Amino acid sequence: MASIPPPTSRPPAAPVPTPEPVRAGAELVLMLDEGRGRRLSARNEGDRLRLSADGITIEYGRMLRAPLNLPLGVVKIAAVDPGPATPGEEEGRFAILRRLHGRTVIPRREGIEGWLWTRAGGTAMTNLTDGGSAPNVALVFTRPLDADKLRESFDPEFVSALAARSPLGHPTVLGVLLRVISPTSADSGFRRWGFQALLTDKEVPPTQRRHLPTDTPADPTLHGGGSDARRATTSIAPPGTR
Repeated sequence: MASIPPPTSRPPAAPVPTPEPVRAGAELVLMLDEGRGRRLSARNEGDRLRLSADGITIEYGRMLRAPLNLPLGVVKIAAVDPGPATPGEEEGRFAILRRLHGRTVIPRREGIEGWLWTRAGGTAMTNLTDGGSAPNVALVFTRPLDADKLRESFDPEFVSALAARSPLGHPTVLGVLLRVISPTSADSGFRRWGFQALLTDKEVPPTQRRHLPTDTPADPTLHGGGSDARRATTSIAPPGTR
């Protein structure tokens, strides 16, 4: 009797990784990248992101008239997605995954819910990069920045333009996108400081997502969504019915 090979099944859903501990007195400084092969100008040579126990400070001379100082609790997600400053026409950064329950997500290779940034669609976040360069760091806030913080740090023309694009007429910053020189240092540093590293559909609502024609939607029924779905992925047709 011919043997029947074991049924194939999709890889199990991936758990969100646990952050590494951070040592007392640690500080992370990430220099911002001009992108597109440019060197930092004298005006912008101090552009950086600084992370310490006192909070996060962003210095960006092109858009900020004063450093943007944020308490650590304001930043919920610090994600890194490395890649060239000039991506292809149909490329995105910061894939948004489908969360099943707790810390379990559907792996990116099994489908996504969209992107935080695409070259064609831009982003709902505030993009602190140079003229169309693709970001490689995303900071998503637990709540929008208040108006006083915006007016204190951002250029007045930017705040006015932001308010004009807002449906409610109020300037809203839900998070910031940056391009750093060393995304590897950013990734390891953010993990040590305990920030959530993955974007999921629980943190990014549909109105803030961007999509590409090549996207494959995440399907939770293939990952334990129901007993019938589980049997459908592992069942074998009886002999003579194929």
